[in-house]
Amino acid sequence: MRVLLIGAGEMGSRHLQGLAALPAGSAVAVLEPREQARETALQRWRQMPGHDAVPLRFLKENEGWDGFDAAVLATGASGRLDLLRRVLEVGIRLVLAEKVLFQSVAAYREAVLLAAALGADIRAHVPLRHVPVLQKLRDHTLDKPFTLTVEAGDRGLGCNGIHFLDLFQYLGGLPPASVEAALDRPLQANRRDPALVEFTGKLTATNAAGAELRIRFSPGHERLAVLMVETADGRAVIDQAGTVESDIAGLAGLGFEMPMASRMAAGMLAGIAEGSSPLPDLAEGFETNRLMLAAYNRNLAGRHDDNLVCPIT
Repeated sequence: MRVLLIGAGEMGSRHLQGLAALPAGSAVAVLEPREQARETALQRWRQMPGHDAVPLRFLKENEGWDGFDAAVLATGASGRLDLLRRVLEVGIRLVLAEKVLFQSVAAYREAVLLAAALGADIRAHVPLRHVPVLQKLRDHTLDKPFTLTVEAGDRGLGCNGIHFLDLFQYLGGLPPASVEAALDRPLQANRRDPALVEFTGKLTATNAAGAELRIRFSPGHERLAVLMVETADGRAVIDQAGTVESDIAGLAGLGFEMPMASRMAAGMLAGIAEGSSPLPDLAEGFETNRLMLAAYNRNLAGRHDDNLVCPIT
């Protein structure tokens, strides 16, 4: 598989490490304009077993993008639609994209239409769907009422709330029917882009089967998330720091095993290519993202319309 990685910052360089596990005959090209980021990415690449079996090169900014089978989009959400158009124009039809996918509902809707028209498979990098204990939990929540409560520290609700909204959709098998937000003030500066914001606060959601989601990101500490799930079969407390307590059959004694981004990219692309990926494509994720953007916009701007750009990434 010939893979084009666009963006080799903190997340992009981790995706690059994961691409070292591509099968024989593969190759990777990276587009990253920042020299320091290229140097860091190359150092991280060389840390990975087997990297020397996969040819790697860094593209020049004016170099063409032809000849690739797949792309990983690891830049911020700003400009994502234009970037996706360029990838699709050169014939790439398999794409793994970082979240937040798009900053407006209109951009997301256009991307869905583009993917459908060209037969492209574009998936969001929301890796909680790959966590074994959460996959087992889904047997007890799919199409059923349940409650998911998420407590986390100051870890960027704007950027990372989508992980748990998507998990809610994955566990229930349904997109949210409603999403509401209450964001803390003052807002925070975004560490990736000074034109954008970050925040702590609350998100709540429901779905058509009666499931409920409550997310709280709290200021003052940066603790990883603790997930509390109540189902008809029992209760589970799943700590991202590593422990699981549950009276639900099959969950007790398991740990929270989050595959690292530096180990996942090759397998994620293979799953997409083989049609076995649990990650949501654009159409599956549209409603969840639409409702999230609307909830954020109502808090940040006091209004929402589909063309309004939400200042998150």
